[in-house]
Amino acid sequence: ARRPRHGPVRVLAAGQKDGKGGPKNRTGRGGSTDPYSTPLRDGNRDRLYGMLTARSAATLLTYLSETNKAAAGFFMEYMRNNIIPHAMNNGGTIADVSGETFIEGLLTMGPVHIDEKYRDNYVTVDPPALALRLLDIRLAIRDEYIADLSHTREENADIMKVACLRNLESSLVCNVDADEGDEDGGGAEAKGGCEGREGRAAFVSRVLAAACVAFVLAAFL
Repeated sequence: ARRPRHGPVRVLAAGQKDGKGGPKNRTGRGGSTDPYSTPLRDGNRDRLYGMLTARSAATLLTYLSETNKAAAGFFMEYMRNNIIPHAMNNGGTIADVSGETFIEGLLTMGPVHIDEKYRDNYVTVDPPALALRLLDIRLAIRDEYIADLSHTREENADIMKVACLRNLESSLVCNVDADEGDEDGGGAEAKGGCEGREGRAAFVSRVLAAACVAFVLAAFL
């Protein structure tokens, strides 16, 4: 029996071997059979990872500014020269948007010697060590994001509740002003832009809308 011939295997980001690049958790790439995988979902995921990396880099820079001025200067310059894009524009890649290029650049960089001012000496900065600290910060911020976003349902309900109360309040004010307009001027233009019967009709419609919103809130909660 003839042995199957194996060509060279390209190992890419996150150990993926499908030749298309990027971590395997990007469900829309690499021939995934996930029925919910879409280009939009993959793009959102890439952007989310990029935002997570950018916020982690900003956090690390703040820490370095307080503890290691030389490393902070190096890292600030690195961030300036390796901006994480928001989308794959102007020749950008998936790895650029997700922040992988940013991290891999640090991991593959050798030691950097930075001369100290007014001293015949230099300080050595270890970029791979900075990358490892950046990855640790990414995990911590990820946990914070998960904790914060777990309240999305409650946030949605609060937004709808506030809108419902404001709508109902404006309806009540409109109705009162319309009644005053009828008494004073026999249907003259009322305060707040409401007029006699039209004010009452607006009031009824708004109350019905508020009832509908309340029903939706009950479904959310």
